[in-house]
Amino acid sequence: QKLFFPYDDRPEHHKPLDGLRGWAVLLVMLGHATNQGLSPWLEGTLLSRGKLGVYLFFVLSAYLLDRQIIQVWQEGKGNWSYWRYYIARRFLRIFPPFVLALLVFRFMNEAGYKVVIREWSHVWEHLLFMRGDHIFWSIPTEFVYYLISPLFLLYCNLFFKLDVRRTALFFVAVVAASVAINSIYELPRFNTLRYIGIFSMGTLLAVFQTLGSNTFKVVSQRPWMKYMPWAALVALIVWGSVADDFTRAAFYVPVALLWSLLLMSSFGYSLWSRILQWRPFRFVGTISYSLYLFHIPVLVWVKEMSIHSNLQLAVFFVLSILVAAVSHLLIERPALGLARKR
Repeated sequence: QKLFFPYDDRPEHHKPLDGLRGWAVLLVMLGHATNQGLSPWLEGTLLSRGKLGVYLFFVLSAYLLDRQIIQVWQEGKGNWSYWRYYIARRFLRIFPPFVLALLVFRFMNEAGYKVVIREWSHVWEHLLFMRGDHIFWSIPTEFVYYLISPLFLLYCNLFFKLDVRRTALFFVAVVAASVAINSIYELPRFNTLRYIGIFSMGTLLAVFQTLGSNTFKVVSQRPWMKYMPWAALVALIVWGSVADDFTRAAFYVPVALLWSLLLMSSFGYSLWSRILQWRPFRFVGTISYSLYLFHIPVLVWVKEMSIHSNLQLAVFFVLSILVAAVSHLLIERPALGLARKR
């Protein structure tokens, strides 16, 4: 248990979030498997919409990080020591597995497999956030938000004293501005401003929970909240079956709202919360970053196996999870251990 669930004994650790991460990466994997013909029966359904899984990652990242930042300022601990720790942890969380994944993709190209990172110069361009090919588009997008988010909250702390209403209105304005910007400009695929509305929905939930904690507890325990996740899931399932493409900017905020409702619903005592706490979902969520980075090389390799597509799908998931578990234990966890609080 301690190996993959080391934070379970901490009262502030919300276990269903691990399960939501699991859902997010499974959507991405199923989407890519469907595109490669391993699960043709999922075409045109929610489970083939991998982009939605990435948007869920964005909502979760913004919620978790911004909730922590708000709590730090509430406790009067937002000194330079904390921000050094914050930057170090974000860097060590992202880059060690990222570098390894870029090298794996590059060497697979050398071995004749058709994946991105076709030139050595592409490795450096990705590391400098000058490119965002295939699955790597989300890395610069999310990392830049890690730098923008503290500035937004610093503004709210300085000018609003983190008042819940004014801080919430500020991020509502950010969401509205993102909708306006995307309606006028076609921003690059991995430009953080393109997705700032998605991130801000996660931040709004963090603001509601930390700055309006009493109201949040009352609302999350309302009897009607137990129906909320199923209504949001039905909306996503129907939408996923009728929409052709979720890369359109007009979809970002509505999708993020639905994911935020599912996230908020996980704080109630409901069947939804219990499902998310199921150990297999939580395990997949724990290793989700490595699983996101390394499942494509596994998929390309498995696709060339001379076996039935159904068996290919099973082998793809098993091998991807094994590779991700090793990466999590040998790369991610040791790297994060280098960032120490003072």
